[in-house]
Amino acid sequence: MTRENVENVRRLFQAVEERDIAGVLAAYAPEIVIRDAESLPYGGVHHGLEGAKQHVEGAAQTWNHLQPPAERKMDAVFLDVEDYVIVLWRLKRLAASSGGKLDLPVVSVYKMRDGKILESQMFYSDTVAIQQFIESDLHFAQLASST
Repeated sequence: MTRENVENVRRLFQAVEERDIAGVLAAYAPEIVIRDAESLPYGGVHHGLEGAKQHVEGAAQTWNHLQPPAERKMDAVFLDVEDYVIVLWRLKRLAASSGGKLDLPVVSVYKMRDGKILESQMFYSDTVAIQQFIESDLHFAQLASST
């Protein structure tokens, strides 16, 4: 089952990079639990496919304007650990409005069951830097629209 687990998580990452919400949801078990940093606009604990949809839509709303297609590749490395898949990846963003850049390592842990993701948790190397990046771009965009 472990090869199937890794392949499913690879498909998840490809769907995220391609902004394919249906593909993201297809990777999850119906009772998925997603845990993401509370400090992020889309963070918190999300339950079930409806919660997963809210999570992915919130992340897209936050990042799509900050991430041109060239920055969507996450350079993921997939590690197979029995009922878990651990992924080492990069959070890369380029704020078109302010010119700011973000490039941070992230670790995600996926608990698997029957080839589907049952639990997902992201561990960011610097959530403060991420929050500051989001806020500075929002502030820059507000200044630009008021002139």
